[in-house]
Amino acid sequence: YAHMSIAGLDPMDATGSKPPLLPERTFQFWPESIQDSIEIGWQFKEIPGASHALAQWASNGGRTISFEVRLHRFMKPVGDRTKFEAILDPLGLTAPGNQYLKDLRPHNVDLEAEIRYLRAYCYPSYGELEKSTVAYPPPVALLCIPGVNLNETGSDTIMAVMTGCDVTYNLLFANGKPRNATVALTFRQIVQSKSAGVMWRGIGSKKGPLNAYKFTKPDESSLGKSISAGVVKESPAEGGGYAKNSIEGKKAEV
Repeated sequence: YAHMSIAGLDPMDATGSKPPLLPERTFQFWPESIQDSIEIGWQFKEIPGASHALAQWASNGGRTISFEVRLHRFMKPVGDRTKFEAILDPLGLTAPGNQYLKDLRPHNVDLEAEIRYLRAYCYPSYGELEKSTVAYPPPVALLCIPGVNLNETGSDTIMAVMTGCDVTYNLLFANGKPRNATVALTFRQIVQSKSAGVMWRGIGSKKGPLNAYKFTKPDESSLGKSISAGVVKESPAEGGGYAKNSIEGKKAEV
């Protein structure tokens, strides 16, 4: 089965030429629904006495992708089990060599670690530049939803920044460890990268109804040819325990 996945790219070089800042992780479950909305930039000017307002298009506001990630742990963490619970464990889950594989399988994910990973898309990173501390933007998310063709160019991957990460703890173990949680995620698509520049989306005649376009410097003799078509590939993007979508190391589409 296919599974959604996400990877965090270096915001200073979101082109795939560097390893992902946050390694690819698959989601434990498919969301019940995915919302994909676009803000269309029509402005309407009211004219006194007119039957209709005049419509003027300025620019679109971009796309927003939102969905809820469900996380569930079916078994109590090995380290938190009592001696009595260990005696009742005929499979030897408490054996040191089995803790990782038995405790972190797909249906038994570490909720705390998964939430920390998703929240990492909300925070900046810090580094040194000329003996001063500088802040860098949060990672750029490369979201892969197999089969949906989410990108206007037909790709299953889309570059975006996380604009919302709201966690609801639905169920806890007796010691307070999270057992079930829902994470509401919101992303805003971006179309710029350091190497490719800005790749706008528009109606295309060569590769389907939608395509990626890069603005070039207008020629004085032909201002009408200010857009040149072209599709640029970017870089794509652990958790869940399922097979990844192998988007690391590949080129993804802006």
